[in-house]
Amino acid sequence: RAAYPECEVQFRIRGSMSISGMAAAAAASQQNQIAQAMQAAMLRAGHEQEKAMVDMLAEAAQASAKSTPPTGLGNRLDITA
Repeated sequence: RAAYPECEVQFRIRGSMSISGMAAAAAASQQNQIAQAMQAAMLRAGHEQEKAMVDMLAEAAQASAKSTPPTGLGNRLDITA
């Protein structure tokens, strides 16, 4: 028995769900929330990595487009042989 019997309450929801059933449901709900949060974080991290790669490639393409070709390499290809 509880030390304070006036505070002792028995919970029953919809007839068959006991305190242990409610605790199990709450634990399962919390696990689902954690799993969804982790999944969202992983997707966000993957997106950030992809964005960084695209930015790096775009920067390299812009830099090469602005630079002049090395001496001896022109803009035309001589295919006469």
